[in-house]
Amino acid sequence: MENNNFTVTLEGNTLNIVLNGELKTDNAPALMEQLNQYRDKGVEKVAFDATNLTYIASSGIRTIIFAKQKLGGNPDIEFANCPAEIRGVFEMTGLQSYITFVSK
Repeated sequence: MENNNFTVTLEGNTLNIVLNGELKTDNAPALMEQLNQYRDKGVEKVAFDATNLTYIASSGIRTIIFAKQKLGGNPDIEFANCPAEIRGVFEMTGLQSYITFVSK
């Protein structure tokens, strides 16, 4: 489903999320609502495509934590093509240990 600068699709046991622009207070709750629909659905991996992500606010970070802790099954979290500035935010908050960063 496409909405608020993100697209969410389920392929097998992987939840793919393409992020565009900014993930902040005005659209992060909508993403969390989308993620909640996949709660306890056997998601093993949440793959974020951050190629076009330009900014992440604390509400966006909460959404990432939600994906890790509340979807069920302790899914792997992957960020593809994460800009250095945003990766730095994850490192400052200590979340880098929960995230695998890849280049595609």
